[in-house]
Amino acid sequence: MKVGEINVPEPDDDPAVLAAMFEGYAANEQWRKVVLATCRELVRSSAALSGRRISEARTDDMARQHPSYLQFLEMSLVGRVKWEREVQKGGIGR
Repeated sequence: MKVGEINVPEPDDDPAVLAAMFEGYAANEQWRKVVLATCRELVRSSAALSGRRISEARTDDMARQHPSYLQFLEMSLVGRVKWEREVQKGGIGR
């Protein structure tokens, strides 16, 4: 998944990738913060190019509704479900 200029890793069916993204010190949360910050910058630059001024609170709200952020959340949920299934069947984790 590409957001702005960054490539965000996508969780797949590999247990090692799922563990890296969702176990313990989960990299997924760090990527979420990077994606959200990138979406904030996209919102700010779009507003600046159109000559609009928006507050930081509005910027944050718009970033959390940005299609890239919502796509990341959906991708994360799918990955987390895969991770939980692996854990429940005893394949990995906890």
